[in-house]
Amino acid sequence: MTTNDNPIDSTQAATIVMQTLARLPYAANGLPGIGGTIKETPDDFMVEEVLPYAACGEGEHVYITFRRSGWNTADAARRMQHCLNLAPSDVGWGGRKDKTAVVVQTLSFRCGVKAQLSDVQQALSDLPFEILAINRHRNKIKTGHVAANRFTIIVSQPDADALSKALAIAEQLKQTGIPNFYGPQRFGHNMQNIPRAFALLAKGKKARKDAFMVSVVQSALFNIWLQKRMDAGDFHRLLAGDIVKKTDTGGMFSVEDLAAESLRFDDGAIVYTGPIFGFKMKSATQTAGERETALLDEFGLTAEDFRPLRAPGSRREAILNLTDLTITEAPQGVRFSFTLPAGAYATTVLREFIRPDD
Repeated sequence: MTTNDNPIDSTQAATIVMQTLARLPYAANGLPGIGGTIKETPDDFMVEEVLPYAACGEGEHVYITFRRSGWNTADAARRMQHCLNLAPSDVGWGGRKDKTAVVVQTLSFRCGVKAQLSDVQQALSDLPFEILAINRHRNKIKTGHVAANRFTIIVSQPDADALSKALAIAEQLKQTGIPNFYGPQRFGHNMQNIPRAFALLAKGKKARKDAFMVSVVQSALFNIWLQKRMDAGDFHRLLAGDIVKKTDTGGMFSVEDLAAESLRFDDGAIVYTGPIFGFKMKSATQTAGERETALLDEFGLTAEDFRPLRAPGSRREAILNLTDLTITEAPQGVRFSFTLPAGAYATTVLREFIRPDD
């Protein structure tokens, strides 16, 4: 990998990354976890996708909201596409959802303005999906067109006194928030995607374009950046030069007046963001910027290394604040219900309670 005075090769980088990701810290320190498992059955993990807009009732795209279990998003979309005699490019979705879960999701199909909605529903009637709504819209659903996801998850076979332990952890997380780590599913079984992704990055201009593998590198570096910030004791405070995001409008700016912006941070008006490295990413400055640069240096990287892979980069909110978290007793364990913004992982929330590393 490239331009550092002490470069490391992709194999070394991948090894360091995997070792680091295996020991990410917890926000709710000092409290016992509840143990247990998730996804013992698909019914134990329910997720409902929330789009940022409703179908308007006209247009060539048909929005189909359906409930499924035992199917991933791509396979379900493919079956529906074949039933409707459409091309793959005619199908759109906002994000991929788990196979081992009960999922409510909306997909778009370019059926044309003359297609009857009743005929569309009839064409899908033999599939093992429950059609919940069909409507028209002018635009295709594209990746990222998701506002939030609502989860209801049962942790099965937890430790004794799990409910009271979970409530104590939740109370602490109200004060600290939850680190917005990428979940382990991003990195593959036994983190098998990590070596592949860093090998791809090392090839530079000779690399085959693979957006997902590039995102694996970006996600891993974000997790390490956040882990280092937590280890330094700076998880619940701003740093000079942080890039922060307004929680009401989504506007972003750099922290120059640390004292004033720290008050807004404490009030929940802003949240700091972390680096999704790329050649066009807006970098932090001052103290926060020095840490981002140091992380790239550690792996012998620069922002320009992402240019051949066409990865512009972005910023990601570093802290999740669950405003609607409810925890109740279930016959087989403990039930958690909460809503997450698009791109956040339910497994990241639940690890704070289950403590799998323990």
